[in-house]
Amino acid sequence: MATAKKATTKATEVKEVKEVKVEAPKAEKKAPAKKAATTTKKATTAKKETVKKETVITIQHQGNEITVASVEEKVKAAFVADGHKASTIKTLNIYVKPEEYAAYYVINDEFTGRVYLF
Repeated sequence: MATAKKATTKATEVKEVKEVKVEAPKAEKKAPAKKAATTTKKATTAKKETVKKETVITIQHQGNEITVASVEEKVKAAFVADGHKASTIKTLNIYVKPEEYAAYYVINDEFTGRVYLF
């Protein structure tokens, strides 16, 4: 009978389990993180705008050289010297003829002229 008593004492033992509740973090803490992300985007956009690539095209002919930007400036200066406003230029076509040392231009499909390159 001694073995029967051991079985009953083991059956009566009960362990207590405690429940622990864990609360999720509040949504208020997430809002400042979004503002920081938008600020970062603006900063990177500003950096992209400041870095500009520039292409320089140079025309060389018989020991002389001139950039395309300089030719364009000469054409606009000649147009303004003829009594026009530079702000009225909508289209500008330039034809470079290095063998004549000149560039011919057509502005707004109406005004034509010539400037010397060198």
